[in-house]
Amino acid sequence: MADMKWTADAASRRFSIKGMVTSSGELAPMLAMVPPSVTVTMDLGGLRAFTSSGVQGWLLFLKGLRDKGCDLLFERCSPAVVKQTMAISDFLAGGAVRSLIAPYVCPDCDDEAEEELVVVAGKPPPVASSRRCSCGSEMEFDDLPQPYVELLREAAGRT
Repeated sequence: MADMKWTADAASRRFSIKGMVTSSGELAPMLAMVPPSVTVTMDLGGLRAFTSSGVQGWLLFLKGLRDKGCDLLFERCSPAVVKQTMAISDFLAGGAVRSLIAPYVCPDCDDEAEEELVVVAGKPPPVASSRRCSCGSEMEFDDLPQPYVELLREAAGRT
């Protein structure tokens, strides 16, 4: 699995994070860049995993942003992020979730696909149990659907 990489916009208010979070040290430069009292948007679609020390670092990073007076907005939360939200209380530090990435796999050709599920006007989008594959077969949802449904429902209640 790839090490964590991130990019930031010119104002250091929007970040895209990819790979695996393994420690707080890799998150510290992002925290230092963010100005106080702004809304920070994070695209988490490329986050693939967290080590146990990575989880601790993530929680400290978000606490640091909150201590700076920042509001948090999460987009494209990956399956790894969704799983952590179900296992760890307040894993997103009270931030708002705009969208999740739903994983699908084809049992016939082993193709994988992701679909972004966006919360719009306080309504959670449905989590489809299947979708059409390019080979013509039905792809299956490649995870337990309940954590996605719950996080989307919670996110819709906050908008």
